[in-house]
Amino acid sequence: MSGSSRRRRARSAAAHVVAVALTACASAACGSASDAAGSGKLVVVAAENVWGNIAAQIGGGHVSVTSIISDPQADPHTYETDPRDAAAISSAPVVIENGAGYDDFVDRLLSTNPNAQRDVLNIARTVAVGGGNPNPHLWYDPRYVTRAATAIADHLASDDAADASAFHSNLRTFLTAYQPYIDTLNTIRSKYRDDPIAYTERVPGYLVQDTGLRLATPASFAQAVEDGNEPGPGDTAAMNAAISQRLVKVLLYNSQVSSPATEMVKNLAARSGVPVVGVSETIPASEPTMQRWQIDQAEAILAALGR
Repeated sequence: MSGSSRRRRARSAAAHVVAVALTACASAACGSASDAAGSGKLVVVAAENVWGNIAAQIGGGHVSVTSIISDPQADPHTYETDPRDAAAISSAPVVIENGAGYDDFVDRLLSTNPNAQRDVLNIARTVAVGGGNPNPHLWYDPRYVTRAATAIADHLASDDAADASAFHSNLRTFLTAYQPYIDTLNTIRSKYRDDPIAYTERVPGYLVQDTGLRLATPASFAQAVEDGNEPGPGDTAAMNAAISQRLVKVLLYNSQVSSPATEMVKNLAARSGVPVVGVSETIPASEPTMQRWQIDQAEAILAALGR
């Protein structure tokens, strides 16, 4: 996300934690990394469990993956690191970050303890997301996910050449299991292209674009919520009108991060008979894999559009 108030609030706390963490190698995270290294597995630390789950599937038994942000109740935009996170990142030979301003804490931790041998994969740079205010929720775009998964396999193969064939075989398995998500998006596009929808944040923005659905509520409402600000009165009125008058077919609601403004919209949708589909920023504990999570969400959207 852009230079939001939520990110600014998290920055000072994160900086303090970095300094503390570098003397905390006795932490559980540092210990687990050492244990994994001792087992001969390639240690990977991912900022988000989305990329961590993909890395674990591609790496299989040859890697040990730790995901920093995996709590379904956590707001990734305001995540504050702790000594365990810093120790994990500082000791990991492979680090995966989302980029696009989503997890700047990773760069701060890396710069505090530089290591020229560390392999850092920035997904946003890898998939070449552009623009002055890019949507950082890259995992909702199948093209980005395919490129990212391929890059993860290539990086693992570079760091562990002996197991390169296994990594690329696992990549093919991952992409096969991911195909139903792409198929579901294609079905939505063929049936509901240009149908009006609403969302409380641009979390599913790439999905909306890829399927040809039309955002019929103010983009500035969603941006304000993402930035941790109160939407303006005009945007709130327009959002409420679209929901109460059923000018949209579905409300895509960030089920992971809420605010009084978004709770009000969600409740209004329930009263107005507008289907609400929850979308999240990290993989919920109930979902076994990244692709199953995305398939389930896409299928829920497809079902809601058909009501």
